[in-house]
Amino acid sequence: MKKKIIISFLTLFFFLFQSETSFTQTKNTIIISVGNYPVTRLDLLKEIKLIAILSNTQINNENQEQIKALAVKSLIKRNIKTGELQRRKSDRYNTKQLNFLIDNTAKKLGVDRNGLKQILEKHNLSYETLIERFKTDLKWNNMIFQIYKNKISLNTTEIENKIQLYLENSKKTNTQINISSIKEKIVGEEREKKLTMFSNLHYSNLERSTQIKFL
Repeated sequence: MKKKIIISFLTLFFFLFQSETSFTQTKNTIIISVGNYPVTRLDLLKEIKLIAILSNTQINNENQEQIKALAVKSLIKRNIKTGELQRRKSDRYNTKQLNFLIDNTAKKLGVDRNGLKQILEKHNLSYETLIERFKTDLKWNNMIFQIYKNKISLNTTEIENKIQLYLENSKKTNTQINISSIKEKIVGEEREKKLTMFSNLHYSNLERSTQIKFL
């Protein structure tokens, strides 16, 4: 059912962007430069299609400019991340996390991996490109952890308070509890928050120092 919905709204997408698609077939111009990385009109159209597919969003006259803006932001962000990963020669990522991202993406669309490949191929999108997109994000996360791991200090009092609150709520609902697993879960969540903060800060600094030109 979901696959039919995807095919339906992408048909509408092609109608809305027909003139732009026809233009790219004759001249795939560079529309943005992100440092040394060019972004072409075709890159943008593919990113728009990919965002529409992954978010199961129907593109219409009301949201097409918003989707386009998201696509531009996504392309800029990915190119900045790629440049930083190459500069630091950071190429490590967690394979299990990659497999989770792939399977979870397919599941959200109501298909398996082969179904995901077929959906992308039907709309002239590369499955391998999607995988590289996931890898970039995972490499970035690993890089951020390596850079900032010694700066991640957790507030012990705050952790203990959250554990206590969790235990009190568990008693009210007669939930079986394991203090060790609860502490591990809460510590993990707080560590992720810290890493997200450092990730956003690191990216913001890079974005400010990267020359971005709209051509």
